[in-house]
Amino acid sequence: MQLDFSIGQLAQLFDVPVPTLRYYDQIGLLTPARVDPASHYRYYGSEQFERLSTIKYFRALGVPLAQIKDFFAARELPKLEAMLSSQQRVVQQRLRTLNAIDQRLQNRLRQVQAAQTAPLGRTLLVNLPPRAMVALQHAYRPQDDIELVIAKLRAQFGLTESIFLGKVALLLSATDLAADQFDRYAGICLLFEPGESRPEQSGQLPAGDYAQLTFRGTHADAAPYYQQLKADCQRQGWRLNGDAVETALIDYGITDDVKQSVTRIQVPIVKHA
Repeated sequence: MQLDFSIGQLAQLFDVPVPTLRYYDQIGLLTPARVDPASHYRYYGSEQFERLSTIKYFRALGVPLAQIKDFFAARELPKLEAMLSSQQRVVQQRLRTLNAIDQRLQNRLRQVQAAQTAPLGRTLLVNLPPRAMVALQHAYRPQDDIELVIAKLRAQFGLTESIFLGKVALLLSATDLAADQFDRYAGICLLFEPGESRPEQSGQLPAGDYAQLTFRGTHADAAPYYQQLKADCQRQGWRLNGDAVETALIDYGITDDVKQSVTRIQVPIVKHA
């Protein structure tokens, strides 16, 4: 029976790359049974087989090499329990993070699908829940670079996570809305999803009834749709009751075809009794 296995044979038997086995030797995690003094070849035996199997098991659980090495330094049940409990907490945190990412992906997918199937050019009455957000009062026009304004928003509120489509909205003041001044905005806001971390200074877009109009186009195309929304509200007997929230659902960030752009206007309203 073969008692000595070369590093290449061990790598093949355990499906572990040779450089990884060399690194394990270098850090003292898995040293060979002997090293040929003439050739400097490493040779491994049954004791290393058992140890490598244990290392692979712990690595499959995501346990860091330093913790595995510490365990081998004094193999005791309390140390094993502590190591596994620590790794379990790490895995649980990763699961929470992955679940949050999965939820965001679902939200984005629903948003893109909804934008493609939304009734365009029609003013609808929608009832919306309160929406957490942070807002930056900053004059903005459609021809300006919105990325610079978003950068200021990030800096002011210490935002580090990626900002994706449908989360940034332009704010058109109620005063400008009433005056038919549709080519300038009072600021921008970043909307947060349920469960998403947010800064202490965050506020809310109020819950309630909104007049909503979705159209094919960009912020630069919004003016006639504001006119239409106002006319539709007047016809329905709805009173405009606050700033307009204008959101790009599909824009240049995800498509090079401007004709596919979709933007949504929402204005809080009061229905006359």
